[in-house]
Amino acid sequence: MTKKNRVPVNLGRYKAFAKYDGKGLEKLYNEWKSATKALSGTSIGFNRYKGNLFNYIEQHGIAPRVMGNSGPKGISSEEKEFGSLIDAVEAMVNKRAFDVDQIREIIKTYNIMTKMNRDNQSDDNPRNIMFTDHTSWDEDNGLINSRGDKPVYGHYITDNYINRRKDYNKVAGRKKKSIPKAPSGYRKWHNYEKGKAEPPYWQYTLGPKGLRVVLREALKTMKDITYDIEDPILIDGNDRRYQGAGEYSYRNFAEVNRYFKRIFAKNSIDDYITPRGNISSTKIENQLKDIKITAENNAENEQVKEWMKAEGLPGTVKTFYIRISRRQVENIAKKYFEKNFEAALEARKEKEESNVNKSWRQVLAW
Repeated sequence: MTKKNRVPVNLGRYKAFAKYDGKGLEKLYNEWKSATKALSGTSIGFNRYKGNLFNYIEQHGIAPRVMGNSGPKGISSEEKEFGSLIDAVEAMVNKRAFDVDQIREIIKTYNIMTKMNRDNQSDDNPRNIMFTDHTSWDEDNGLINSRGDKPVYGHYITDNYINRRKDYNKVAGRKKKSIPKAPSGYRKWHNYEKGKAEPPYWQYTLGPKGLRVVLREALKTMKDITYDIEDPILIDGNDRRYQGAGEYSYRNFAEVNRYFKRIFAKNSIDDYITPRGNISSTKIENQLKDIKITAENNAENEQVKEWMKAEGLPGTVKTFYIRISRRQVENIAKKYFEKNFEAALEARKEKEESNVNKSWRQVLAW
C-alpha cells in the first residue's frame, strides 16, 4: 500500500492537510526535468544562451518570442510565468507545503496550454513563431537577395540559414559568423506551414512529452487529494452560502446530529439551560467547533467547499470542523427540541418549588 503523507496546505481562509499518492506525477515530472536539463542552449540552436532548456522554460512564459535568428542572448522581459508554476509542481512532487494560489496556477496554466495546443494556427503557439528564411543569396559572399525571403515557422535554423552563413564566411577579412552545429532531427524543428513545426521549446511545453502533460498528471493527482480541514469553518453571515447552514449540518452530519441529541436528552439538557431559562448557545457553539466531522458523500463534500468559498477546488474534503452562530443553535433547539426544552424548564420549576416548600417546612419546624 502506498504511504500518503500529510502535506500542509493553505487554502486561504483555512489551513488544512492534504493526503495523496503522487507517484505518477513524481515520475513524469522528474523525467521531464531531466530531459530538459540535458539539452543545452547550443544544442537547441540558442547559441548565445548559457543555460539549458529547463532554465529557459523556467524563465519564460507560455508564448516566448525568440528575437533574432541567432536565438536569445539572455532572458527577455516577459512575465516569468513558468518559474512560479514549476515551484508549484515541485511542491506537490516533493510533498512540501503548498497553497491555493499554486493550485489555481496549475489549473489556469494547464487550461491555457491545452487551448493553445488545440489551435495549431495560433500565433501564440510556440510552433508558429515566425522567422525569415533567406532562400536567395550570392554564393560568393553570402549577401542576401531579399526577393527570396519567405516566412518559416518554429525555428530559425534551416538548411538555407546554414549554407548562407558558410558562403558569407568565404570572404576574407570578414568577422566570421557562427554556424550552428545542427543536431540530427533539426529539420523537424521548422516548417513552411503553420502548425507543423516541432521545435524543442514546443516539444517540451505543449508537445506530447511537454510540461502540459506533466500538468495534466498534476490535475489528476489533485483530484485524488483528500483534505483534513484544521480550522473551524464559520458558517454564519449574510452570504447566501450560509442560509440554512446550521439546520443542514444537523440533518446531514451524523456527528452534529448526535451531539444535539445527546445534550438535549433528559439527563443532560439542564446543563445547557442558563439560570434565566435560555439555551446556553455560547457553550454549545464553543463545544460544537471542536467536533470533527466527516463528509460522507459528494453532495456533502461540495457543500463544505461552498461554505469555505472554495468552489471548484479539486479533491475531496474528508474531515472538517464548523462554527455555527448562536442564532443557528437556537433555531435548531427550537425546531427539533422545543418539547425537550419546555419539559426541562417545567422540571426545573417543579424542583425549585419543591425546594422552596421544603425550606419553609424546615423553618417552621425549627
